[in-house]
Amino acid sequence: MRKRAPVFVGRKESVARAIDLVQAGISVDIVGGRGSGRSTFLRALEHRLVDADWTVVTVRGIASLRQHPLAALHLAGIGGAGRPGGALHETAAALKAKLHVERAVLFLDDWDDLDEASWGIAESLRRQEGIAVVVSRLQGLRARHTPTGLDASTLEPSYVIDMTPLGFEDMEQALGNYLKAPIESSTMSRIYAKSGGNIGLAVSLVDATSREGQLELRGTEWVASRDLWSPGLRAVLEAYLENLDSAARDALEIIAIAGLASLDTVRKLVDWGTLELLEERAMITFISSGTSPLIAVIPPLLVEFFRHEPLSARRVRLTELIVERLGAAQSASAILTEQMYRPAVTPEREALFVRLLHERARALRIVTASEWESVKSPSHAVRYIEALSHTFTATVNATVRRVFDETDERLEDAPSQAALHALAARWQAYVEHDLEAARATLSRARRGLGIYGRVLDAVRVELEFNLETLPEQFAAALEVTDDLPGDVKIELLQTQLLVLTGAGRLRDAQRVLDRLESLGPLSTASRVLQATMVLGTGDYASTLGLLHRGLDEAHGVLDLHGVRAFGAAAILCHVFAGNTGGLEELIETIFAAGEPTPFPPGNQLTLLSFGALSAIRNGQIATGERLIGELDRLSTPDGPLPGQSRAWAHAQLAVFNGDPATGARLLWESSERLWARQARFAALSGFLGAVEIETTDERLRVIREYLSVVEEPLTFQVQVDYFQARLHEDAAGVLDAAIGLNTVGRIGLALQACQSAAALGEYRNEPEIVQRAEQLRLSILERHSPGTIDATRFSVSAVTLTDREHEVARLAADGLTNQEIANQLVLSVRTVETHMHRVMRKLDVGSRHAIQDHLERVNP
Repeated sequence: MRKRAPVFVGRKESVARAIDLVQAGISVDIVGGRGSGRSTFLRALEHRLVDADWTVVTVRGIASLRQHPLAALHLAGIGGAGRPGGALHETAAALKAKLHVERAVLFLDDWDDLDEASWGIAESLRRQEGIAVVVSRLQGLRARHTPTGLDASTLEPSYVIDMTPLGFEDMEQALGNYLKAPIESSTMSRIYAKSGGNIGLAVSLVDATSREGQLELRGTEWVASRDLWSPGLRAVLEAYLENLDSAARDALEIIAIAGLASLDTVRKLVDWGTLELLEERAMITFISSGTSPLIAVIPPLLVEFFRHEPLSARRVRLTELIVERLGAAQSASAILTEQMYRPAVTPEREALFVRLLHERARALRIVTASEWESVKSPSHAVRYIEALSHTFTATVNATVRRVFDETDERLEDAPSQAALHALAARWQAYVEHDLEAARATLSRARRGLGIYGRVLDAVRVELEFNLETLPEQFAAALEVTDDLPGDVKIELLQTQLLVLTGAGRLRDAQRVLDRLESLGPLSTASRVLQATMVLGTGDYASTLGLLHRGLDEAHGVLDLHGVRAFGAAAILCHVFAGNTGGLEELIETIFAAGEPTPFPPGNQLTLLSFGALSAIRNGQIATGERLIGELDRLSTPDGPLPGQSRAWAHAQLAVFNGDPATGARLLWESSERLWARQARFAALSGFLGAVEIETTDERLRVIREYLSVVEEPLTFQVQVDYFQARLHEDAAGVLDAAIGLNTVGRIGLALQACQSAAALGEYRNEPEIVQRAEQLRLSILERHSPGTIDATRFSVSAVTLTDREHEVARLAADGLTNQEIANQLVLSVRTVETHMHRVMRKLDVGSRHAIQDHLERVNP
């Protein structure tokens, strides 16, 4: 298959900054590791400058010719002729002539490999003529002034732009463009984790594995069929190591052999000077963990390289060295503290964290498999299956079936048997989508478990509420009596908490939570329900605090299930509150961790639905549509908690496509089904979402009727008041609602209400309303960054052109035909036609001339 070069993504702001610097006559250093995209960045920068009528002269260093004076300039077609003694002068004059125009810049790619004479001429012209020089050089080399390390008496100022690793979404887009088809999500997660966000490594990885069959095109997606390693990557990774001396290379491989080790352990193996050198070269990283930081090799693909290296003698020597040194050195934990190495939140850290999650899950699978194979007891089976579910794929099901079939429940007592049967029923219901088989399993197993059969009663109610409807006799099934063992009480109370939170009975849910806390630490599921319950009371700050605390703890112990569970709930909280600060980074991290586990089922629904909703609101339509496609392929029905409905994503897409009536209808109908299932909290959230899109008196009347039968109105009444006042253009009512919305943490709606109140106040000549609305608006903005508040939300006015649509619209307004636009943007004509159709529909215009008028009004 013929691939094309990866599309330049994720660096737009850096390119724009570089252009500004060059235009100001300031030199720029583009700094990054091998494969970080330095040369691609230079090409993108060159294209932009050439389009702006700049002259760009490019010279590239060549390592094998570094000892030949002027080799780089001569090979670039600059100088090279004339008498031998005059070569330096003539080459300098030739370069000066090329750059002696009004707007010119010199590019030096691979500066580290440049010969000294070529660099000397470039440096001379920079000083004498004030020519800006853009240099591409490697990261982490010792401070120096010339390519071979010669000292210089002066140092010309230069601005540094770091080629930081790409984020997950940017890399996914780049590789999808390169392969001409999207990559399946769990495969993409593995590629991202292995490459550490390094686009060059990622491209090499997909190239090698697609050629050798580990990465296959199945239908419309690329999917990994085996381990993503190829011997063809060896040469690429050797290039990472070529500037290391033998001691530093040994140290790096020792750290890789040791695995994710604490600083205490690594310091017994590697001296401080070598550690500092490896960190300076960005080949190791420190990760906070307890009292002693952990040290890992980056990019993670280097670890795979060392594992596959066919040099047995070398590995034996280094392993013996590890054994020898671990028995002699002193610990360094008393000197360093965790705070010294608290990692920054960067794409590189994100990629490393994902890698660590997968490594821990892999280790857990190996350990629990060994335990179960040795003794096929219920407790070992439960641990093994839970470990398998953390990195769930379709092939796992056959292994899980074998574990259930071969486990001997007679080896352990009733509590362990109950746990096994509970897991079996959940697997049948959530993974195999066979609720009837799960009910049969629970009925059959309950008879022989005595009092522990009550655990299975809790599981039955949980399954039916999550997948079908709340059973009529749920209260009797979940009754907790004093004679029950503590672990049985916990199972029953946790299911009570689920039911009461989903039904909107938050005071009762708090009572149950208090009882659960008296029995011991809360489980992850209970803590997430606690946060959901607090969100329903309108305490947004406390909700986010609970979720981020749980997320931080899950990060610290590399708990994949906790990261996904707390992360999904935090995404919901951000969107409901209308505070998008950190939301995109959170979504990227959760999706980069791979496929959600099947337990609990609502996590996957929330992640996909609100991930799609957020993407669409940010104009990332392709990403939103892809996530909606994944959402629609799920066999799991909508869940009973807020956010666990497909309708949110579909409604947002319908609004974006200019069809708010359909968006409102989808949310309303979904909420009616949830109300019939007794999932009142989720239903009321959806009803109000529908009204936010399209407000009518009839819908508000129905919602008020629903609220009248809910024991606690939650935070929903103030939203009803706002929509009612806005519909009837009641400025004072809208302002009162804005105050109430701000109080209950609905920040986005509160800001929107302030704007509505001010507009209505001006229209009705009520200056006091305008003044109070503006004061409240400023008060909200003082407490929250303006760029993080989503005040437009579902509003039709929020429907803006995506970056690509704006690009197409601008070219159309300039008079280009669809074919000319397609040629310029490297798109098919059909794609351009689709973009034009959407642009005209969104702007409500009927001609290209009207598009031009609109753009001039928006950007005069």
